[in-house]
Amino acid sequence: MILGAHLMQQAVGQRHGLVLPPQRVSLSMADADIVHYGVPRKIDSPWESASGGVARRERDARLAAIGEAVERTTSGLVQLPMRPRRDIPPGERIDAEDFALFTPDQRTRPGFPHGSIHDPECPYVEVFSLFDNSPVWVPQPFVSLQDPHRTGVPNSSGLAAGPDAHAALLRGMQELIERDALMTTWLHGLSGRAVAPPDPLASEVARLSGEFTVLDLTPAYSPFPVAAVMGGIPKRGVWRYSLGVACKHDWESAVEKAHLEWNQGVLFAGIYGELTDVSRIRKNSELHSFDEHAMYYTLYPELWPDLPILREKNVLRSPSQRAAPEEPRRALEVARKALLDAGIRVYYREVSTIDAIQAGVRVVKALSPDMALIHSHDAWPFLHKVDGMVESRYPGRGAESRFPNLKPHPLG
Repeated sequence: MILGAHLMQQAVGQRHGLVLPPQRVSLSMADADIVHYGVPRKIDSPWESASGGVARRERDARLAAIGEAVERTTSGLVQLPMRPRRDIPPGERIDAEDFALFTPDQRTRPGFPHGSIHDPECPYVEVFSLFDNSPVWVPQPFVSLQDPHRTGVPNSSGLAAGPDAHAALLRGMQELIERDALMTTWLHGLSGRAVAPPDPLASEVARLSGEFTVLDLTPAYSPFPVAAVMGGIPKRGVWRYSLGVACKHDWESAVEKAHLEWNQGVLFAGIYGELTDVSRIRKNSELHSFDEHAMYYTLYPELWPDLPILREKNVLRSPSQRAAPEEPRRALEVARKALLDAGIRVYYREVSTIDAIQAGVRVVKALSPDMALIHSHDAWPFLHKVDGMVESRYPGRGAESRFPNLKPHPLG
């Protein structure tokens, strides 16, 4: 890890670096004593969709920010062999229609902007099954952050960097699980299972006059627990609301990671409005980006208490007892069996470039046609197949469903 950390530092540079230099974020008296770093996406608007890292230690936060920036840069640069959909036999490909994207009704609505992902000319890329490494072709926007066919679909869910490909794949797959859990819960309007927070975290937030709720969102199929942290911390009388979600090998680790991610969102919500015009984000309007989602409930705090996911926040339950190995190869074996038993397909593709490898980083994109995806454009949420997912994730809770709950989610 010492060599890997040294190599990652070499990825930074204004002239010949792979990414721009990370910047440590200054904290106010209203912020928890947690280290935040950001890597600007571009110089002229450094606050816009920046890569970030958050941790208890300065070194860890800096490296996390560099790692996220490297994975996004790599995914935007990697050159993968592509074939148009029309040239691939149906049995050798998985089309966009089979992913949890848009329903047939959405696709026939006037003005549907993503129709090109269904075109015969849409480029496809080869990926490999987590279960047996068998190859299959999928639409390119599910694999890399490039969009030559202008589908408007690429996103970074399941994209992860690590010191080796196994670690990166595990992180990417856990991100798929945490977002599947969050969006299944959210779109069905389910209440989260509230769990008492660890005393140190409760004290940390109470000192700042904040409040938060820990939720157990672990789906039935997952060998790893999924924790969410939701709440706010005031700054100069303005409540900054956010959400953090994490899937890790045990409950304590998931809560800590979700807590850090939540703090990152809270900090962002207090800074973003000082750096850019947020007047475009109007109440009860359709949001168009993850940055807007991250700001929405800070701008309109009166909407926060009515979120369905917080409906039973005062009813405390026991946390998930799920636990899996932390070591990536062993964890992947456990996950492979659990997902196979649940009938959930997972695929992957390494997207490392030579620059990333020289920086000591491997980058992998994990993807699944059978998991809910997170959307940023409220006019076109990803609803396809999600209506039938609640019982397989949360058995016995189908009767509670109010699908689709289209309130904006707060994950930026």
